Amino acid sequence: MDLHDPFYDLFPRRSFPSIEPGSTALLTIDLQYLDAHEDGWIGRIAQAAGKPEIMRERWDNINGILPNVRRCQDAFREAGEEVIHVRVAYRTADGRDAGKAFMPTADLEPVPRVPMDDELLPEIKAMGDEMIFSKTSSSVFNTSNINDVLKRMGITNLVFTGIVTEGCVELSARDAADSGYTVTLVSDACTSSTTELHENALVRMTDGGFIASRTTDEIVAELADPQPSAPYQPASIPTPNS
Repeated sequence: MDLHDPFYDLFPRRSFPSIEPGSTALLTIDLQYLDAHEDGWIGRIAQAAGKPEIMRERWDNINGILPNVRRCQDAFREAGEEVIHVRVAYRTADGRDAGKAFMPTADLEPVPRVPMDDELLPEIKAMGDEMIFSKTSSSVFNTSNINDVLKRMGITNLVFTGIVTEGCVELSARDAADSGYTVTLVSDACTSSTTELHENALVRMTDGGFIASRTTDEIVAELADPQPSAPYQPASIPTPNS
């Protein structure tokens, strides 16, 4: 399946500036026990259904990106840039405040949530006074005040890590781009339940050049030697064949 829209071939490929000191923030999406650990809510549902094996690739993929997410976080911290955490967290025990579009209704949820589900994974937890935004939608921009906070802080560039690439990461990144932010995905610090879904989403999001893609190594190098005036060409992502 060719995921490229030839419409974009009618225009010059847009370029992106390098990370700009003082106006760039790192966002880590949904790396919490709820959906990112086999002992969390999704893992417990798989266990209760007698199908833990269908989530194995998801847990392996998440464990695979955690070191890169932490590298990005530590590089941002060392550079004095904002590190921001986003999680799913409900106001109600059954999650009825989330709306049907995001999670099953309470009567369809076979396993209850527990307070641990709200906690960020220890490998990438918040430090000091780093901000944690709670959401009840796929995109953090729809059910939190993150946009107001970022605008007040003068943040214009956002770098995304976390899960899942084709879900909450994609919807948050697209909303950010539509809101006027320069958006970069860290391709090896995001993941999905399957590698195919992850790669498909990277191709779709970067097609047309509205969202850029960089690796963890590129992000760390840019933070160590920022060059705000230099344009950055979005990284090339191989298009999956299916």
